[in-house]
Amino acid sequence: MMDQEFFGRVVVITGAASGIGARCAERFAEAGANVVALDIQGVGPRHERIEARHLDVTREEDWAATFAWAVDRFGRVDCLVNCAGIIVVGNIVDMRLEDFQRVFAVNVDGAFLGVKYALGAMLAKGTGSIINISSTAGIVGSPGAAAYCASKGAVRLLTKSAALEAIAAGGRVRVNSVHPAMTDTPMVRDIARQLGGGKDIEEQFKQVLPSRRFATTNEIVDAIMFLASDRSSYMNGSELVIDNGFTAQ
Repeated sequence: MMDQEFFGRVVVITGAASGIGARCAERFAEAGANVVALDIQGVGPRHERIEARHLDVTREEDWAATFAWAVDRFGRVDCLVNCAGIIVVGNIVDMRLEDFQRVFAVNVDGAFLGVKYALGAMLAKGTGSIINISSTAGIVGSPGAAAYCASKGAVRLLTKSAALEAIAAGGRVRVNSVHPAMTDTPMVRDIARQLGGGKDIEEQFKQVLPSRRFATTNEIVDAIMFLASDRSSYMNGSELVIDNGFTAQ
């Protein structure tokens, strides 16, 4: 549905080929935004307002080229949604260092580089919203997911530091994080695959949630769009937890 507030805005989204990132791209496009859908696969949802481009979030040269292209193409960037992320399941004792580092490269280095280039573009024009997708795993621990939890905790505090830097620089650039509980996405199904249990494991996951169900991607995207809008103008350095009571237990 078209939304006058987002009409013509330029929204850059990583991890846009599937899950929350893909639904986010669709919703912003439907609201009238010009969407740059970034993914290492170089594909995204189909919509006349979506331009899909390849991006490896761990490569700084990719980020530099992407933002140079976006500013040249549209004249500005109004919002960045840092949604790209991976998980490697495994106990700390058994996990290989290279797997731990790979999770940090995508989840933390990728978020840092996105914030770096988005802040540069947004501070130049004085306004903008950066939304980092963290997780409830960035707030509470989980056995078998130490790398993911540590990476999402890092994204949480990267967000707060960036927000304070943006405030100090003047203007109205905001940086906030979103912390979903388990959401119905390919990543959750991938976790179940890594654990070797498929649907049975997914049902076990649901039992630790007070609502006994996963969040839908729309429920997470509603919060993302709120943070991208002027309705959240006094939110900066905030962490928006969307977990239907999971972290309240």
